Amino acid sequence: MATTIAAIDVDGIAATLAARPEAALAVAVRRAEGGLAGGAGAAAAARLLGVDVVALAGAALPREHSIFTTGVVAVPSADAVRRVVVVDIGELPPGRVLSGDALFGAALAASRAADGAIVSLLGLEVADAAGLRLVAEGHAAGAWRYRREGAPLVARAEAECVIATTGIADAARILHRARIAADAVAWVRTVVETPPNLLGPRAFADAVASFAADCAGDAVSIAVWDEATLAERGFGGTLGVGSGSVNPPLVIELRVNGSGLVTALAGKGITFDSGGLNLKRDLGEISWMKTDMAAAAAVAAAVIAAAALGGSGPLHAVLPVAENMPGGRAQRPGDVVRHPDGRTTEVVDTDCEGRLVLADALAWLVAARPARVIDVGTLTDSGAVGTAFWGCWGTSAVLAEEVLAAGRAAADPGWSLPLHESYAELLTSRVADIANTSVEGPDTGQLAATYLRAFVGDVPWVHIDNGSSAWLERDAAPWPAGPTATPVRALIELLVSAGE
Repeated sequence: MATTIAAIDVDGIAATLAARPEAALAVAVRRAEGGLAGGAGAAAAARLLGVDVVALAGAALPREHSIFTTGVVAVPSADAVRRVVVVDIGELPPGRVLSGDALFGAALAASRAADGAIVSLLGLEVADAAGLRLVAEGHAAGAWRYRREGAPLVARAEAECVIATTGIADAARILHRARIAADAVAWVRTVVETPPNLLGPRAFADAVASFAADCAGDAVSIAVWDEATLAERGFGGTLGVGSGSVNPPLVIELRVNGSGLVTALAGKGITFDSGGLNLKRDLGEISWMKTDMAAAAAVAAAVIAAAALGGSGPLHAVLPVAENMPGGRAQRPGDVVRHPDGRTTEVVDTDCEGRLVLADALAWLVAARPARVIDVGTLTDSGAVGTAFWGCWGTSAVLAEEVLAAGRAAADPGWSLPLHESYAELLTSRVADIANTSVEGPDTGQLAATYLRAFVGDVPWVHIDNGSSAWLERDAAPWPAGPTATPVRALIELLVSAGE
């Protein structure tokens, strides 16, 4: 079931609340000199409930709190005892509008706290259509729960959300786009959270096909390449990574027709990463390696959502999918694999497997001469950007800025990091064209990006590393621990805005 999101005019709030006695009322407050202050939403709530909402917030929120902290209070009203969720949106000087990050984060935090149906007054704080869309997407993200019973691969956020707005034209169209993006985010978070014994390569391919059919109908064509096809097409990196598993590797290819220049995309899809023969030694890390397909999931969902929304231009995505396991047939340190362009890689470390499968995909994609190519992989900890950003490297400053701008607009931010020719010296090999990492120092996002750079030629290219942001080991406001689906919203923004 898809997220239920609707908009009402400010004059319809009272009737909406009366019809939904179980729904929580979400209100934003901001920090001001001397305490808390309210905006249009707090004023509307005060009129509806006959109470000082800012004073309620002061009592409900901890004395020492940070942005996106929430509090829940029960307010008696004529028809029911109403739960009011107050959320701190940070400092906002008078006359300033809320940032997209603040709107999305506040809505996400409010829906997490409500844990059910919600009537949101956060829409009264927005200045434009983009703000309304981010409020809607944030509420949907906050409502998402992984459903362990039944069919885990089709879980969706199901709580109803009604957003009060004023002065926003064409709200129905805006919310339609928000629903598509919200379903893409929910799907990614669901497959990333799914236990790895339930989501091997074939099950992941089936999940992609099912979501495409549900979300975009026949607007996306999907092909799945088996091992024989991978061998025929020279995907030696993918075959090597998957050789230790009883579940064969495969590639998922997605195509969206359209007019204009082709955007090519690649996504790393390792459904479980043990590290291979270079077995991961950190129990804390290996326990969540079911998430190593988060990049492929994000690329698939973005392509499908863009197709559902229409006007993205032609898209071509290649997603190598494998399990990286030890075993008698497993790839060894020192092996050499060949990619579709004939280039060879020495496998110095079998736990640097994501770049091997992405090298296959990139070499295959650039042979068709797309206008631009973007790859996404959970390769490293994304440099020094922490959990709040994905890392971004590229050969085209123009394309990199387009990708980063899309992230800013979608409140799904990235951070640009440098490529420097000196890193290439660390990847030399005596037996192959390149090594997949260096034995001379720690593996880094820059080193992984430098490796991938060798496979794109002169096609404008950007590499996104979502290794630190796609999965959170602990809560990081406004997100709870677990999957975040980043950078799917940034990619949707990029692909859809490029076709507008």
